[in-house]
Amino acid sequence: MDGTVLAANDNFLELMGYSFEEVRGKKHALFCERSHVASDEYRAFWEKLGRGEFIDGEFKRIGRNGREVWIRASYTPICDASGKVVRVIKYAMDVTETKKATAEASGKMAAVDRAQAVIEFDLAGNVLAANQIFLDLTGYGADEIVGQHHRLFCDKEFVRSGEYKRFWQRLTEGHHESGEYKRFGKDGKRIWIQASYSPIFDLNGNPFKIVKFAMDVTDTKLKAAEAESKVTAIERSQAVVEFDLKGNVLRANPLFLSALGYEADEVVDQHHRMFCDPLFATTDAYQRFWQKLGRGEVDCGIYRRVGRDGREVWIQATYNPIFDMEGKPVRVIKFATDITEQRRRNAEFEGKVQAIGRSQAVIEFDMKGNILAANPNFLDLLGYHEAELVGKHHRMFCDVSYAKSDEYRLFWDKLAAGEFHSGEYYRLGKNGRELWIQATYNPILDANGVPQKVVKFALDVTASKLKNAEFESRVSAIDRSQAVVEFDLEGHVVGVNENFQRVMGYSKRELLGQHHSLFCSVELVKTQAYRDFWIDLNKGLTQTGRFHRIGKFGRDVFIQASYNPVMDVKGQIVRIIKYAYDITDQVKLEREIRTTSSQMETVVKDLTQSIEEITSSASNATTLATQTQKNAEEGYAALANAISAIELIERSSNEISDIVKVISEIANQTNLLAFNAAIEAARAGEHGVGFSVVAGEVRKLAERSSQAAREITKLIDESVSRVGQGTARSRDARSAFERIVESVGQTSQSIHDIADCTGAQQTVSSDVVRLIHDLSRATSEAAA
Repeated sequence: MDGTVLAANDNFLELMGYSFEEVRGKKHALFCERSHVASDEYRAFWEKLGRGEFIDGEFKRIGRNGREVWIRASYTPICDASGKVVRVIKYAMDVTETKKATAEASGKMAAVDRAQAVIEFDLAGNVLAANQIFLDLTGYGADEIVGQHHRLFCDKEFVRSGEYKRFWQRLTEGHHESGEYKRFGKDGKRIWIQASYSPIFDLNGNPFKIVKFAMDVTDTKLKAAEAESKVTAIERSQAVVEFDLKGNVLRANPLFLSALGYEADEVVDQHHRMFCDPLFATTDAYQRFWQKLGRGEVDCGIYRRVGRDGREVWIQATYNPIFDMEGKPVRVIKFATDITEQRRRNAEFEGKVQAIGRSQAVIEFDMKGNILAANPNFLDLLGYHEAELVGKHHRMFCDVSYAKSDEYRLFWDKLAAGEFHSGEYYRLGKNGRELWIQATYNPILDANGVPQKVVKFALDVTASKLKNAEFESRVSAIDRSQAVVEFDLEGHVVGVNENFQRVMGYSKRELLGQHHSLFCSVELVKTQAYRDFWIDLNKGLTQTGRFHRIGKFGRDVFIQASYNPVMDVKGQIVRIIKYAYDITDQVKLEREIRTTSSQMETVVKDLTQSIEEITSSASNATTLATQTQKNAEEGYAALANAISAIELIERSSNEISDIVKVISEIANQTNLLAFNAAIEAARAGEHGVGFSVVAGEVRKLAERSSQAAREITKLIDESVSRVGQGTARSRDARSAFERIVESVGQTSQSIHDIADCTGAQQTVSSDVVRLIHDLSRATSEAAA
């Protein structure tokens, strides 16, 4: 009873890996771990058997070469006639695999409980228990969910659906459910889980509870959505083609087809070699290329391919094996960028590098930032001599605060790690002169890929930087002064400034996501012209002009605007930006101008007609004034002749007066002689009677002549006086006629001037009518 092996059957020997000769006479301890043999438990084990006690259980034993064996065994003591234990018979079954499976299952359950959210439900869906991970995931405490129904974690609409009822019906029938589920934690927190609902069966095979194992895949779900978006973006930006593992084309996107010049039906099911040089396709290197991909290895690099028309195409590509759930490659997807032009340019790079040295500022640093060399362009740009730079640190070109910063230290750490840097940099030249440079810092690697030095190529962009600042200021000024709105290519608002909100009367929240048609009348939106408007914008055509739009509450808004397609670096239109300013008041004013212009045109036409009548009257007045002047001049001439005749009459009257005076003197002498004759006749007596009679008659005749002479003299004096008065009055009349002639001349000139002015006024009024007409037409055209 010391554990010595007396006998063993073949099954035991096979299980433990020994032959009988190797175990006969050996101790039982041969099959146990040394630590176990030395333990009190092992000693107690044999003491119990020595007392004749039966032992049954699972035991860990060690087979040949230290192999671990688990057995289900019973140790049965055999006693002699006196009841003394003389030997022990052991019956054993190999449960190593079962034990391992159980241990593995227990370990897995423990691991699952540590790694996954676990929750148990009864068949009615009520929570029985949940582990801490589930509680942390949902944000609940155990006391808040135990006894609650599963619907606590679900969307209310889903809970009311037939699908939810069928879900629990299948679980109660013993069916397993798994998948991705959207659930809700405490306070409505949205959670995506990858979960399995597993019915647990009793000994009769009937389900009695449900255990759910879940993992939080919210981040994964979001990342998957992001990845899907990225793949879509890649499809839009790169050439993509898929192959089976033999190299046959499964599909190709439009960019790939365009790059190689094929249609889809020309490449699908064709072998990849159709894109290769025929000689290369027959080489071992090409066979190894596909063997490598078949093993699931990625291949990337620059490849020479042949297009449909035999043209050479260079691509930067990655060939990426796609694996199934078992990790076996099932197909190959290739992402490629056409670098044909770049490749062609590479042939010129060596010469260009030299040209760069002649045209750009170039400086070299060691990996600590100390200057090794600088070309003349760099020296001229910074204002130094080479002797002033070599051996100095790069920080001499930097602002002191920046040179002391962690950012600057990280800059050189990245260069030391072989990372490329490029961008615009603020630097200081000699005497603190400020510069902006567009530069690249290029680590130069040795044959082992270790950075040895840094070469910097730089251009002075100080002037362009200032211009860019000015440009940004202008753009900012436009944003401050004009209404600006951005649309996607379908016409939906993606951005607005405050001016646009103010013009249209909407808030930013009301506008984002709305279609451009919101601002247009229903009639316009239904027209072909409106559809053509957006088609042209999507073609890259700018639209400018005056537009009628509808603001909030149906308010009419008139804008002067330009719709400008915005392109990315590839020349593809990505959005539409509209610059506009409000001309509603101007349009109203133009309408008023058109109305007033029409009224003014009518008034000016009437004025023109009146001026034409005045012109006609002035012409007639001119004719009459000319005739009047002529008549006045003739009257003046006639009056002058009359005055001359009167002056002759005056002279004749004076002569007659003199003659009458002579007659009067003769009559007086005759009367005197007659008187003397009467005296002589009286003296003669009777002889003088006849003579006396004659003398008396003569005297009477003389008296009558004298009387007549006196009357004639009186009349002549009156005539002379009146002729004098007539002469004076005629002279006054002549003076008046002179003034009349002068006035008539002035009147005639004034009438001529009036006629000229009315003619000029008629011309001006015609011009005014034309200008008003043009203004009316211009405002109509502007409104259109």
